[in-house]
Amino acid sequence: MDVGILEKKLGYEFRDKGLLVQALTHPSADSKAETRVTYERLEFLGDAVLELAVTQYLYAAMPRSPEGLLTQLRSRVVSRANLGQVGFSLGLEQFILLGKGEEKAGGRSKNSIVANTFESVFGAMSLDSDYETTKQIALRVLQDSLKQLAANPADVNPKGELQSILQAVLPETPTYQTTEIGARDADDRFLAEVHWHGVLIGSGYGSSKRKAEVAAASNALALKKWQSLC
Repeated sequence: MDVGILEKKLGYEFRDKGLLVQALTHPSADSKAETRVTYERLEFLGDAVLELAVTQYLYAAMPRSPEGLLTQLRSRVVSRANLGQVGFSLGLEQFILLGKGEEKAGGRSKNSIVANTFESVFGAMSLDSDYETTKQIALRVLQDSLKQLAANPADVNPKGELQSILQAVLPETPTYQTTEIGARDADDRFLAEVHWHGVLIGSGYGSSKRKAEVAAASNALALKKWQSLC
């Protein structure tokens, strides 16, 4: 595997090639292989690095935006749906080391696997260099996504965003359960809970059913409970 091609696309050359190989190794890879250490821990690290980088960018770029909007915008950028698309644009799927079973199952074309690998590569990069270097490269790679936010900052649809993210992971639509719990003119008149695969992943209140469901979706985007289910 010529990782040099990927390094050129990223604009970063790894000092420790082993870290990059680990970042590209899916858990399905042969446990007897020399590269049996897989990307899972690096994915965990990369997720945090990318989220912090985008958080800092949005905080500086949008000084008058409220916390709720910033949270939703960040979720759009670092969602698996978006990171998978960016990964495919880099041709990342060509470099992933898969087990024979996952290869036959079309794992190389799965958005969730490419997104996970994208996160793991940046986790590896942060260990190979430092946070600031990784941050600058991440923001450059994600610049198209960030430009879309600048062009359409109000184009936020938490329910649609949540559904897009979850269906990129597993093909099941989230469901909402909404209950009237307060007075007719109360801001918390309705309580909405959003479930996915039978698990409560978010909740929220609103003066209408729609607002409560939007709040629940926003809460789910912030909590990211679905990551522990996959």
